[in-house]
Amino acid sequence: MVMASMFSLLFAQPIDGSFVPYRQGDQWGYATVDNKVVIAPIYAEASWFSEGYAVVKKGSKYGYINKKGKMVIPARYTVAKAFRKGFMPKAGSAGGDSILFAGASVKADGYEICINTQGVRLPKCPAIPENSVAANTLPVQTVQIKKNYSVSDNNGLFDKITDDYTLLGGTETYYIAMKAGKYGVYNSVFEVVVPFEYDSIKRVGLDGSYLKVSKSGLSGILYGNGETRIAPENNSLDVVIAADGKAYVIVHSNGKAEIKDVNNLPWIEGSFSDIVYDGANGFVLTGRDNMKGFLFMDKRMIQPKYVDIRALNSTDYLIVKNFEGKMGYIHANGNEYFVQ
Repeated sequence: MVMASMFSLLFAQPIDGSFVPYRQGDQWGYATVDNKVVIAPIYAEASWFSEGYAVVKKGSKYGYINKKGKMVIPARYTVAKAFRKGFMPKAGSAGGDSILFAGASVKADGYEICINTQGVRLPKCPAIPENSVAANTLPVQTVQIKKNYSVSDNNGLFDKITDDYTLLGGTETYYIAMKAGKYGVYNSVFEVVVPFEYDSIKRVGLDGSYLKVSKSGLSGILYGNGETRIAPENNSLDVVIAADGKAYVIVHSNGKAEIKDVNNLPWIEGSFSDIVYDGANGFVLTGRDNMKGFLFMDKRMIQPKYVDIRALNSTDYLIVKNFEGKMGYIHANGNEYFVQ
């Protein structure tokens, strides 16, 4: 079982976290949040419960169980997806009838049909509410908008303008420009506020007031008026806007990765070789031994000790892979729902 196959069943709608898929050796069952086994580990695979049902694998096929552990739809499918709510058209009803359904296939080629909770094929697949699809929450790294500028007389101050911005709450316009192959910034009265000495200057996706600069292969952050917030002394630097709306700066310098705010203040302590924002839940941490851990946005941390790690969107759970290539779930508090 690989991470991709386990994740494919999870994101159609919110999962039911009252029972957690639990692995014992190579078999899967379910445990309560406090790690008490409630459905014996007798399955080859087990997904999270959704709408009172969970997909499990018995032998080479998939079926569905209820929360009492009863197989309510036999394991006869090559593909089985989580149950979710939909709407079937009905004369005289504006929205139609609400119905639980799941996508499934009995064919080797994976051609899907829709079934109800008795495993009966529906004549057509129900409509799905538009808001059931999660929004794309990937961070905006930098702002790059192509603009055309025409300036008739610049008195030799610059060769060309590449971008402009205003500071938060201000009315002054600032211009990012090039001169002799170097970047700088000047204001509307042609005063240089950032010297023309940088190899690149780009606005970062905060409020337009911050600039990512590079010089001699090193990166830093300036405020829009030219003040240095993070000196260009880092091997690489990435600004991300997290799902909480706040800006975080991932800094790599001398083989060490850190998370800082835009004022160069450390956000967490620790020694990591790499840090990557996962786009929604937090940061994947890579330790010096290349093991993976995770940092949630509320600063709960799972120390790097897994071969791979990924978060389940909008939950406190992570899926991990150990040295043996086996998968399992853990909670943000460190509880592991598996035994070897």
